[in-house]
Amino acid sequence: MKITSYSAPLKRGALAACMVVLLATPFVSASEESQRTLDDMVITASKRESSLDDFAGSISVKDGQFITDHEIKDLSELTLFIPNVYFKKTTSGDAFVSRGISTIDTSLFSPMGLYINDVSYPLSFMQNQLLTDVKRVEVLRGPQGTLYGRNSESGVINVVLEEPGDKLKATAGLSAGNYNTWCGEASVSGPVVKDTLYLGLSVTGRKTDGFIENEVTGKDDVADEETTAARGTLRWTPGERFELVATLDGLDQDKGISTLRLEDGPQASDRHKVRSSEEDRAEEEEVGGVIKMNWRADNAKFTSITSNRQFTREFTHDFDRTPAKLGTTDLDIDQDNWSQEFRIASEGEAPLSWLVGLFGFTEDLDTTMALNHVNPAMAKDRVTDSENDGYAIFGQATYRLTDKLKLTGGLRGEHATAEGTQTFTSIMGPVTFDEKLSETEWLPMASASYEIADNLTAYATCARGWLAGGFNYFSANSEETFGYDPEYTVNYETGLKATFFDRRLKADFSLFYIDIDDKQVREEVPGGGQGIWKFSNAGKAHSQGVELDLTALPLGNLEVFAGVGLSDTEIDTWQGTTGGMPFDYSGNSLPWAPEFTWNAGAAYYMTNGLYGIADVTGAGKQYFDAANTLKDDGYALVNLKMGYALGRFDISVYCKNIFDEEYATKKVKNMQGFTMVEDGEPLTFGLTLNWRL
Repeated sequence: MKITSYSAPLKRGALAACMVVLLATPFVSASEESQRTLDDMVITASKRESSLDDFAGSISVKDGQFITDHEIKDLSELTLFIPNVYFKKTTSGDAFVSRGISTIDTSLFSPMGLYINDVSYPLSFMQNQLLTDVKRVEVLRGPQGTLYGRNSESGVINVVLEEPGDKLKATAGLSAGNYNTWCGEASVSGPVVKDTLYLGLSVTGRKTDGFIENEVTGKDDVADEETTAARGTLRWTPGERFELVATLDGLDQDKGISTLRLEDGPQASDRHKVRSSEEDRAEEEEVGGVIKMNWRADNAKFTSITSNRQFTREFTHDFDRTPAKLGTTDLDIDQDNWSQEFRIASEGEAPLSWLVGLFGFTEDLDTTMALNHVNPAMAKDRVTDSENDGYAIFGQATYRLTDKLKLTGGLRGEHATAEGTQTFTSIMGPVTFDEKLSETEWLPMASASYEIADNLTAYATCARGWLAGGFNYFSANSEETFGYDPEYTVNYETGLKATFFDRRLKADFSLFYIDIDDKQVREEVPGGGQGIWKFSNAGKAHSQGVELDLTALPLGNLEVFAGVGLSDTEIDTWQGTTGGMPFDYSGNSLPWAPEFTWNAGAAYYMTNGLYGIADVTGAGKQYFDAANTLKDDGYALVNLKMGYALGRFDISVYCKNIFDEEYATKKVKNMQGFTMVEDGEPLTFGLTLNWRL
């Protein structure tokens, strides 16, 4: 790992302070501590309350306390602690990458699903959600279409929020850090009418100047951010069998997105410094409403979830990212999504447990993209109106054949349609093209688990995955380059779940192999010119690897964890063009797929309230293009935290990326063949004060 020397005394002081306070934490013997064990967690990843140990699949769970302890503010930071899950965080679109399965760059939909309190957040720009008032986050790897309403090809991130109840609860937190960073959050929940009506409210605000400086304008806040998010929840339980939960949430975000710099060429600049002639900005607004009803019979629970989510994003950025005033690219996205899910699931102890669900959605998605260039021959404009609809029936059943052997089978049937119209205007004038897509898919799964011993369970599973086709909103120039078809996967997995030393060590291990057919890829359009691409189903590929999650309590007050994910991806067949020349991509790695991800850490909590936390997260080599010419060699980020909990208060100091590790989150070639790069975050530090009722 490369360690950068610091020239700024402030950075040296912050690093020294973090290391001293952590190393100064006194350790006590095990005899002085209460003997704790790793309790089996209750999860709802299978849409029924069940044991984490009994889940026959690769799953990682982080609770709200872990999120608070490690200063995790959003989902991109959480994925650093999840094996084989990587968050692609770029100005061109966010996306989760699970087991090497990534989406097309600039695609609006991710192969990995995100659910917050049972509601899908389908757009990639939605997926880096703030984590406030979170009970736990469950990360499932592999297809989950037989359990969740909206289809997910590579996995699901299931965020479970705290719900109001009879007990009055309240929290508040405030943190301040370098780069003029401030973050505040507060929540309160409790009864309005005892045993019947409950209310919960939460609000989060975040502000930062960011760490990017524009050498042309001299401004050091060109990647600033101001975000406000709020949520209100009303829960009504008029009887023992019926429950209604209504939620309304919203988010408003204004941020600078001037993060791409040239790494080479005459306009090259150093890390975290850009040379743009424009003020690149993005504004996002998101509003959602959910009505969820639960009704319990003697041995089953019926659930209805009705939701609406509206999302808009407007942004503008410098066309060429140089001091020359050549023009801007302006983009507007407007989505309105309605969904309805009905499901019924068994409850109680019985040899057979089951779930059956119906799901439907309708989605209006409109985009406008304008390239405003000083040269009229380069100017282009795209206006796209589209409607996506989907209907699915899904279900899964598990039968306990013996005391030790359980068999599970599931099936999803889905019909999806999409209609899109795009008007493309260039110097040649406007041209309008239409596309209609219609797909019906059946996605089976089967698994078996066997309890080898009281503390050791083995499982194996096979499932078919599917990622729907769609439209090329931002780079098409004809009907032939506008639409693309689905991609398919067949996923094989086997694993072991074990506990040792009277539940003071827990280990989860899995092996997987994934066949990918009709891989959705982005290709050059011969003679199309700058900014013209097509999305094709040209690729066949595979991904294989391992995952290991470890948690241990070597001493009563000492917690240790580690995780590693290895993912070897390879393109089996795909022939296209690069720079106008024929190119065979076979044998290359898939883009946006790190070879491995890993994390490790320790937390020590003293009986007098002092605590120290240290962790390291890392990723291996990854490529940013299918030709494997643009890459990052990998990185390791070391983080430290020291705090003191006194009664209802907790005060702490933290440092993230204390060695100021250099790494890239994106690389891309411009039209002159020079490399543009987005840099990862530098060293950050701050002070946090939390209060809990």
